[in-house]
Amino acid sequence: MTFKANDSLTEQIAQYLGKKIIQGEMAPGERIQELRIAAELEVSRGSVREALLILQRRHLVEIYPRRGAMVSSISSNDVRDFFELWFMLLDRVVCNLASNWKNDDLARFFELMSTLDECHRKDDMPAYFDCGVEFLRALYDFSSNRYMSATLQDLLPLTQRCLYAILRAGRSQMDRTQQFLDDLLKTIIARDTTRLRIMVAEFGQDYSKLAQQSAEALAGSTS
Repeated sequence: MTFKANDSLTEQIAQYLGKKIIQGEMAPGERIQELRIAAELEVSRGSVREALLILQRRHLVEIYPRRGAMVSSISSNDVRDFFELWFMLLDRVVCNLASNWKNDDLARFFELMSTLDECHRKDDMPAYFDCGVEFLRALYDFSSNRYMSATLQDLLPLTQRCLYAILRAGRSQMDRTQQFLDDLLKTIIARDTTRLRIMVAEFGQDYSKLAQQSAEALAGSTS
């Protein structure tokens, strides 16, 4: 693992483990062996424990007395509840952007859509996923509510976990996501908040069903 000087050690460990959980390299319910990770990364066990506390706050890890840390399980009901909250918040963010954007505000979105188009054309799912997360981060900058912004940031790792599972299901999910993002940006530009609310609600329902199916399939494969 290559460490970055601008991030704390515990944050870097958390990001390293979080990526493995998000991408399914560490399965739900899997016990996290602190000593093995500490030896693998050449860090102290205390640093690993602090990183696990960060991941617990990000809904990726559960820590049990005398049992240690495990990768959080995620049931279809968990997914349903999460998507209900997430798309409610997303509705507020995109409508706020549509109502208040100025010319310079959209430049970052045009840049990201260009990259997403290229990743989509190349069928490069990992790169598409990474760019899609950056698109979300850019949207979150327009929450205009510090509590909403903090909630969205706290939920981002769980969001990534669900989105990765959906995109991994096949090319058709990337196609669907790309069409939605393209239509979303056009509707934001048009400042059509009524249409935005309909779009976000419909897409949220579809994505929630897909994520619930992924959760059910994963639960079946690990049982």
